[in-house]
Amino acid sequence: MPVDLALPVLDRTFGDPVARELKKATARGDTSLLRRVAAETGDLDRRSFLLGVAVDHPERPEWIVRWPEKEPEEPLAYLIRGAHGILWAWEARGEATADLTAAERFHEFHRRLAGAERDLLCAAELSPDDPEPRAQLLTTARGLQHGVQELCRRFAEAIARHPGHYQAHTLMLQGVAPKWGGSPALMFNFARDRAAAAPLGSAVASLVVEAHIEAWVDASEGEADYFANPDVQRELRAVAARSSQAPDTPASLRASNLLAFAFALGGDHASAAEQFRLIGSNVTESPWQYAARDVVSGFMKYRDRAVNSA
Repeated sequence: MPVDLALPVLDRTFGDPVARELKKATARGDTSLLRRVAAETGDLDRRSFLLGVAVDHPERPEWIVRWPEKEPEEPLAYLIRGAHGILWAWEARGEATADLTAAERFHEFHRRLAGAERDLLCAAELSPDDPEPRAQLLTTARGLQHGVQELCRRFAEAIARHPGHYQAHTLMLQGVAPKWGGSPALMFNFARDRAAAAPLGSAVASLVVEAHIEAWVDASEGEADYFANPDVQRELRAVAARSSQAPDTPASLRASNLLAFAFALGGDHASAAEQFRLIGSNVTESPWQYAARDVVSGFMKYRDRAVNSA
């Protein structure tokens, strides 16, 4: 089957009609669809994706700030304010590396993140069975440097409520990555253990690919031979084989983007082309931010090279 060479789009909604309507509604402060999605979406990974779309707005929308004040017993209000607070905190920090980030930015980053954590803890208390606030609390734990033991506790709380929670797994991986104070051994042990325990078709298997990308970045971006290593190639192909039965979801599309990137950098153009076929035009920011400053341009560069060389 040929690869779709249409112009890729960096679209947080992945073209999902419900997600698109939700983004429009929340942009104008309308929470009716958001309440319905949160209450009625039985697929918890899809619910997580849709809630992520709902908070994907710049700065600090007034309706998000005021909602818990108007409905102090509504867990969704605290969950949304807390999840958005994480994005708002990273806006304050900026994209520079730690050594190039001003002290004032770090202070504001921690202040906003602490507020997000308070909201998420409220959401967790008001909705004991919901895995989502527990998953989001992994990010605040990482940013506030609560340590690996607390990360593990929060991860266990999240997966106790939904064992396959994809975002909880990816957030935990970031928490044990070297750049956040973890170690390569800790990161790879976590990725391999969770991938091995995941059912066939689960995007959780792609944790192994994400760990390799983190190791490549940590070893200095551009180490040309990293992904060509036969042992790395074997792991990548094993993940691709386990993921071949995955349904077309935001999580599986992200997994295919990770695989396409790793295969392309390793020179396995045929395997990369197969992942690009699965991706279509659904490019994700990660990992293509490592390919070029403009994510779409980086994606197209590697896609076209893989297709022409396969």
